[in-house]
Amino acid sequence: MTSAYEEQATHEQPGGHLTVTGSTPTGFRGMFGWFIYDWALNPYFILINIFVFAPYFSSSVVGDDIRGQAIWGYVQATAGISIALLSPFFGSLADAAGPRKPGIFVFTLLAFAGMSLLWFAAPGDPSSVVIVIVGVVIAATSLEFAIVYHNAMLPALVSKRRIGTLSSVGYAIGSAGAILSFAVWLSLFGLPEVTWLGLDKTAEEHNRIVGPLSGLWLLVFAIPFFLFTPDQPRTGLRRMDAAKKGVAMVVGTVKKLPHYKNIAIYLAARMIYYDGQAAVFIFTGVYAKGIFDWPTTQIGFYGLIIIVSQIPVTILGGLVDDLLGSKKTIVGAVSCFAIGLLFMVGTTTETAAFFIPVSLDPIVATNFVGEALNAMGFDTSAERWFLALATLTGTFAGPSLSSSRTMLARIAPPSMMAEFYGLYALCGKATSFLAPLTVAIVTQVSESQRTGLASVLIFMVVGLLLMFFVREEQSVAHTH
Repeated sequence: MTSAYEEQATHEQPGGHLTVTGSTPTGFRGMFGWFIYDWALNPYFILINIFVFAPYFSSSVVGDDIRGQAIWGYVQATAGISIALLSPFFGSLADAAGPRKPGIFVFTLLAFAGMSLLWFAAPGDPSSVVIVIVGVVIAATSLEFAIVYHNAMLPALVSKRRIGTLSSVGYAIGSAGAILSFAVWLSLFGLPEVTWLGLDKTAEEHNRIVGPLSGLWLLVFAIPFFLFTPDQPRTGLRRMDAAKKGVAMVVGTVKKLPHYKNIAIYLAARMIYYDGQAAVFIFTGVYAKGIFDWPTTQIGFYGLIIIVSQIPVTILGGLVDDLLGSKKTIVGAVSCFAIGLLFMVGTTTETAAFFIPVSLDPIVATNFVGEALNAMGFDTSAERWFLALATLTGTFAGPSLSSSRTMLARIAPPSMMAEFYGLYALCGKATSFLAPLTVAIVTQVSESQRTGLASVLIFMVVGLLLMFFVREEQSVAHTH
């Protein structure tokens, strides 16, 4: 029997449905290698950036939840500035040279090195803050540069009418990878009193191990991508010539943006709403730690529930994308995310969604679901309401992220894909320092984690307003 992807690759030949770039769609192995790289990436974002290392850094390395949330914001802002400055040039270099894999290989190794550094972030050690800054900046920038090249390969792998499905499958597979990596961490290090490898929990080694664990996961599961996924052909330019042409291309593209007004509006919209969503995930673990004093294992279960819930919604979003289009999918998903966040920050130890009375009194379980929630530590009405609202909010991130990647493939000129995905990364990071910086400053000034996180809502509202001016139609390369 053949899979749906194999059937697609068989039927979509020249004379049938070609890719956006005009090539023949790749086979199942090529697509598998491409979307398994999403699986390889996700442990960094989930274990380090959100649910395990970030709360540990805030509460144990810094030792103060409010100050820790602020410092984490400044770290993310530093990485965001670096990515914003360099990602368009790497994208243009790839377009000029041709192949994407060599760049992805180098950035994968650099990301592994940055993640491995986090093992040395000891609790209560002021020098550890510097180690975290260096490690996170190296890992975050390297992964984002790799993602620029990885995203730019999407339009050449599958037909235009299937591109939304492949993108959503990539995100869903990435979420599945995050689930498994979470399960590995919980079973080997988070839950046992005596951990695998005999790590010292009093020295927080069970939390610090997520750095090397995520780095090793990336190296191992990136292998199928390098083995199976076809790369772009070389243009014949030498590296120095390709670098010069790459710089000239990005400068030229920026100058030509007035000729790509539709793309420019989309990139601005995506820049703003994506920044808001990213900030929510960056700070959600730190926020939960500060409000409910959850240990990292409980934050881990919280993250696991969100990721599991995200998978079917992300796949459904891909089907909706192919049926109704990327724009409608994005607007619907981001709107639901913003509404969910509003109710989430309206949940405290006393009220849920601003007006529903809750408490921290233990709940006696009367069924299997209640027993499971109690076993994971969610044994009060306040915690359960927060968990439900955060899960509902988080599920809509998958469709919005997947369709955002697809939207650019639908509207950018086929001959300028990597260049525009470089600008896509720029516009994903040009203000990526702004939302974390806003959260950091508002948190510091108001001395309230709740107010700091709520400040993110303005980013998503502005992004949504801009999306209404975007048309979903393919642009033609401007040659004059």
